Amino acid sequence: MPDEASGLPPPSASHHPLIGHARAEGRLLDAWSGGRFPHAWLITGPKGVGKATFAYRVARFVLAQDGPDAPPADMFGGGPTSLEIDPGSPTARQIAAGSHPDFRRLEKPEDKTVISVDQAREIVEFAGKTSALGGWKVVLVDSADALNRNSANALLKALEEPASKALFLLVCHAPGGLLPTIRSRCRTLALSAMSGEEVEQVVSGLFPDLSEEDRRLTAALADGCPGRAASLAAQGGGDLYRALVELCRDPRAIDMQRVLRLGDQLSRKDAAETFAVVKELLDFSLTRAIRATASGSGLPEILPGDAAVWERMMATGTVAGWLDAAADIADGLSKAGPPAHLGRKHVLVNAFARLEAAAKAG
Repeated sequence: MPDEASGLPPPSASHHPLIGHARAEGRLLDAWSGGRFPHAWLITGPKGVGKATFAYRVARFVLAQDGPDAPPADMFGGGPTSLEIDPGSPTARQIAAGSHPDFRRLEKPEDKTVISVDQAREIVEFAGKTSALGGWKVVLVDSADALNRNSANALLKALEEPASKALFLLVCHAPGGLLPTIRSRCRTLALSAMSGEEVEQVVSGLFPDLSEEDRRLTAALADGCPGRAASLAAQGGGDLYRALVELCRDPRAIDMQRVLRLGDQLSRKDAAETFAVVKELLDFSLTRAIRATASGSGLPEILPGDAAVWERMMATGTVAGWLDAAADIADGLSKAGPPAHLGRKHVLVNAFARLEAAAKAG
């Protein structure tokens, strides 16, 4: 369905060539061709790895089966060899426009924290009706993490007694948080993090004007997740990471005037997404450095000199102390905006003050 805020479908609804996830595609095609295709798939993996994009690819493939845009079978009479369908086909165009009569997307509204039970019931009713085009009906839940107990139980009824040719695709970042009964009604398909080369290829396609250095840096910061890479590239993630490294060169004496200036920039009305990237980069950097310290492994450079900065920071305290600090920092930064309604500048200054305190404690 169209995005609640803009009235447009999400970017993942548009046609994208598949990069990575070949093993997951192979598993799905094997199930399809072998007549063992389940009525519900639980698509899991790290945030930003491409779960929603992959789910839309599955939806296009399934909805195209009963029409002229169905993918061709292999030359020896076997099943389809790819989930790819013509991006100009009626199925692809209708899904991209949010107008396909046999497709629905279930998501939490922009101003809510959960998917409501009424939303879930409406989707269950849709799935139980006869297909408008005489073929499959597909429901994409993006993401199932936003289901509360009531909406999860409403959806569970449809999963327990699925209508004929009704398919549910549940995107989920943390499947352990789902009802066990929902997990048991789905076939799990786990998407793995992509290689740096694959992520860089995605970034190159989406941001052709990005310099080679920034493409490489963005791919490294994305940690195998192309969605995260796209967000980083769109918000100047490379420059933000460079600024973060500079701020942390002397963790016991952080230049708070620079932090205040950064806070002023991030407090602008149009800087919400940039603030989210800074928050993500700080969490990524601390987590990566703590893991390397705990394991005793060296920290690879993703920017000239950055590994030495993080290693110097970790040397000033214990792993346990830094774990506590990282948790406090992440929790504090999450309080910007609702429901705590703290200012971005305020929480950013507190985060760097907590980081400096942790370094001094060592």
